[in-house]
Amino acid sequence: MSRSVLGLLSPFVALAGLSRGGTVSKAEAACDMPADPNVCHGMSLMGDELDGDELDGDELDGDSVLGDAVLGMALVGKAHRKKHGGGKPKWRKTLAPGVPVPGYGVFPVPLTPASNDGVFDATHANITFSTIAQVPFRGERLLTRVARSGAAGSNVFAQNGVYIGIRPQMGVLGNLNLENYSATAFGVRLVMQPAEQGAQIQVFAFVNPALTGTDTLALSIEILGRIAA
Repeated sequence: MSRSVLGLLSPFVALAGLSRGGTVSKAEAACDMPADPNVCHGMSLMGDELDGDELDGDELDGDSVLGDAVLGMALVGKAHRKKHGGGKPKWRKTLAPGVPVPGYGVFPVPLTPASNDGVFDATHANITFSTIAQVPFRGERLLTRVARSGAAGSNVFAQNGVYIGIRPQMGVLGNLNLENYSATAFGVRLVMQPAEQGAQIQVFAFVNPALTGTDTLALSIEILGRIAA
């Protein structure tokens, strides 16, 4: 484009700048008497004002659009991992490799008969079943199993129920029919007092009426409950 044509265009460029409430740039003013013919279509029209940082810089494709604010932790971080099962389940949490955090488990605790392997007969009318808590334990379900031989019609009872240490787990002292706590019994859950480590758990079992002849009654006792782990 010749200098004469550029000279004709310069007033319109200046008026356009003033109509926008702005000021005429040095490049626009230089169009009146440009030293270089390329000035009028240089920085003022095709330079930083149009295709510089204002259009394709950080404002459009930088962190504010595609960075942490949209794709980072704020939206796809912790909540996303939690929803999709990230991290270890609670039962696998550890303080250090191989060292689990304190928790609890639900386990059976068998009681060991003190005599005759837990078999009542004509000479064994009373048998104590007991154990020592190895870890803190709280019983929640008494489990018993009874097997008879012969014509034995005797029932088996626990004197004052289950003892945790010296404390009977009864609302009122009395004899507890142990056959009410078979594996198929319903609605017989208990909440016993906690047994600390080293506490003795006992059941003083007896049959009534007493067995005679060769009749026998075999009894086994377990307590299901929570154990500190």
